Amino acid sequence: MSCSPDRPARWHPASVALHWLTLLLVLFQFWIAGPMRDESRDLISRFELYQRHKSVGLTIALFVVLRLMLRLAMPQPEPFERDPWLRGAAASVHAALYLCLLALPVTGLLMAAAAPIQIPTLYFGLFPVPHPIGPDPATYRRMLWMHNQLGNILIGLGAVHLAAVAVHMLLWRDGLLGRMWFGQRWR
Repeated sequence: MSCSPDRPARWHPASVALHWLTLLLVLFQFWIAGPMRDESRDLISRFELYQRHKSVGLTIALFVVLRLMLRLAMPQPEPFERDPWLRGAAASVHAALYLCLLALPVTGLLMAAAAPIQIPTLYFGLFPVPHPIGPDPATYRRMLWMHNQLGNILIGLGAVHLAAVAVHMLLWRDGLLGRMWFGQRWR
């Protein structure tokens, strides 16, 4: 693939770092979700797990906003796909991933805020995060449902994204992963 002289061949290192940190945090979120909902655990450990889950979710939202700002501020590599259908599919999956990664923390925060039992959201125990709404059982149920559905959609989108990377790496061997990695590996 050739790239125009005014566009980089790779993503900015900050975008790369935020991409992989976001992935690690998302994996952590799914890993912690099971123990967090385990009602056989004592209340203190569940409270700590929920606080960690909410803090990491807000951090993911921050990372996504930073990545989007970098996309606007820094020159981007040219779209990798030459086929218009593949380029559109890649753009759609990426847009949906960004949307899910932003909507999950929003629905999570609104769910916590609307919960009948008001428990503060403490960002890594450092400061309280204001709840934008008050208790409302109907809103709580809607946000809980949406949060769960968005989590399932994120799993599906992640699988599609991973499958596309696998096709690029294993079948086409076109060096795509090198654009979103550190150094010269996977060229």
